[in-house]
Amino acid sequence: MESHDHALKGTAATPELWGAVYMMLVFAVLSRSLHAWERLSGKSIGWQEALEVAVDVLVCPAALWIGLSFQTMLKNELNRNNLSQRTFKICNFWIARVLILAYITIVL
Repeated sequence: MESHDHALKGTAATPELWGAVYMMLVFAVLSRSLHAWERLSGKSIGWQEALEVAVDVLVCPAALWIGLSFQTMLKNELNRNNLSQRTFKICNFWIARVLILAYITIVL
């Protein structure tokens, strides 16, 4: 029987959204790496420039780490029966959507 709960609409696509999040992370890291490569344009770099490039590239996975830690916290609460399955599905769906938006803004 199909659910008529409007809040659960689209949550069946959550695994695909998480796949898109991981693909966008790879794209964001590659994009930032190529921009850094272009900016340096073969010049020798000092430790300050190397640190800038490292921070610029390593900031990309930060959003995913935060999203995954929130998802883990929700799973723990679900296992302790402090959270309903419906709420977990909705939150997991929206975590993925917010991460996609974050990676779009990172790349732009």
